[in-house]
Amino acid sequence: MCLKARLTQSFSRAAPTYDTYADVQPEVATCLMARLNDRKYQKILEIGCGTGFYTLMLARKFVNAYILAVDISPVMVAKARIKFAEYSRVCLEKADGEYLPAFISGPFDLITASGALQWFEDLERTIQQYCRILSPSGSLIFALFGPDTLFELNKTLKYVFDNRVCLPVNSFPEETTLRDFLSRAFNEWDVKELSLSRTYPDLLSLLRSLKHTGVAPRMATGPFVRTRARLLEIEKSYRKHFGAIRATYQVFVCEGSQSPNPQ
Repeated sequence: MCLKARLTQSFSRAAPTYDTYADVQPEVATCLMARLNDRKYQKILEIGCGTGFYTLMLARKFVNAYILAVDISPVMVAKARIKFAEYSRVCLEKADGEYLPAFISGPFDLITASGALQWFEDLERTIQQYCRILSPSGSLIFALFGPDTLFELNKTLKYVFDNRVCLPVNSFPEETTLRDFLSRAFNEWDVKELSLSRTYPDLLSLLRSLKHTGVAPRMATGPFVRTRARLLEIEKSYRKHFGAIRATYQVFVCEGSQSPNPQ
């Protein structure tokens, strides 16, 4: 199964439980909203809207803006639509944010995404695509997770399984890569790093949270199979190296525009 099909399947399965288990994602969205303070936008495109919690933040802040929000998972889009039954200016569509369909042509004053772009296979090409559909004074503002996300779990799994288990974070872009992509696309750009952390009562709670938000470890040969004995082995190693079941999330908040201080 190709990456996009696997992602669509994972996030579609997680749609019913996503809002319950997504605790870091709303904090990332809040950080993005702080970046948007004192700005005005009339036409907004959100990439990877998921169940719509960031979309709702945008709709409440920019009360006169038209918002088009897209997600690759039709189940996520269907769940998000429930939240916006009374918002005629918010349109939700099933679409791959990396390869936007022709009907999404802009121009947009703001293109934004919270925790979605790290999944893209050709992020630089995608950023260039977004440039072409921004208004002259428009901005691309997004947050994504970096490769040091969940480094505690990553290191523990590598130690126990000898590199036979991998986390998706291994392919997430590094800060230097993001800076290169933005500098080649925009006159004005910025990347800031945040570090968020969560502590879980046990390993199973962490793994359950990842599973129910669409992210989970994978064996090199297929899905990650958990047995009680293996979970105890992983948890013992985790606590030995890190003292607690703590998970760190590396987040990059990125912005690009062709003119300084867009309003």
